[in-house]
Amino acid sequence: MESAKPTRSRGRPKAGAPDAERTVGRDSLIDATIDLLKVMPPAAITPSLVARTTGVHPSLIRYYFKNRASLLVAVAERVTQQFAEDMALYARGSGSPESRLAGRICTMIDLNATYPFFQQLFATEIAVSADPAAHGIITQLTHRGIGAYASILRGGQGDGSLRSADPFLLYAAIVGMSEFFVLAHHQMEIAHGAPIDEAELREAYKSFVCDLVLNGLRDRAGGGPT
Repeated sequence: MESAKPTRSRGRPKAGAPDAERTVGRDSLIDATIDLLKVMPPAAITPSLVARTTGVHPSLIRYYFKNRASLLVAVAERVTQQFAEDMALYARGSGSPESRLAGRICTMIDLNATYPFFQQLFATEIAVSADPAAHGIITQLTHRGIGAYASILRGGQGDGSLRSADPFLLYAAIVGMSEFFVLAHHQMEIAHGAPIDEAELREAYKSFVCDLVLNGLRDRAGGGPT
C-alpha cells in the first residue's frame, strides 16, 4: 500500500516553490495592495491582480486571506493604523486648538493625496462589508475622528478662540474637502490651461482650507483672533 503523502495547508508555499512565494508574506501582500490603492479604485483590485503584482500564485493570497473582502479589511486596518498615528498628535495635543485643527486638516489632505481612493475604500468596500472586523474599523475611525474634533472645539471654546459647532458636520466637511483635492488638481489644470505642480498646489490648498475653516469657526463675539 502506498504511504500517505504529507499534507500542507491550502495555499502554503511548497519547499520548492519559487523564491517569490517563499519570501512574500502577509505583510508584503498588504503593502502591495496599498500600493495599488494609490493608483486605482478598490473595485479594480482583485486577488489575481495582487498575485501578478507580487509574482506569486493566487493560492498564496487564499492562504493568508479567506477572500478579497478579508484582504481589503486588512488593508483598511493597516492604512487606518498609519492614519491614527499621524493624527494622534492633534487629538489631545499640547498645542492650541487652532494649531491642532490645522494639523488635522493638513494631515487629512496629505492622506487623500497619497491614497486618492482612501475614502472610496471605506465608502464602497468597508462600510458595506458583512465582516465584523470591517464594521469595527469604520466605527472606530468615525468615532475617533468626531471625538477629536469635539475635543478641539471644546478647547477652543475654553480659551475663547473658537465658537461652538457640530463636530460631526465639521468632520464631514473636512473629509469632503480633503477627498476632493485629487479631482481639484486636474480641474484646476483645465481652468489654468497649463500643468500645475502637485506639491505646490497641495500646500496652497492646505493653507486655503485651514484659513477657510479656522476663520469660519473663530469666536468673533468672544474676542478671539480675527
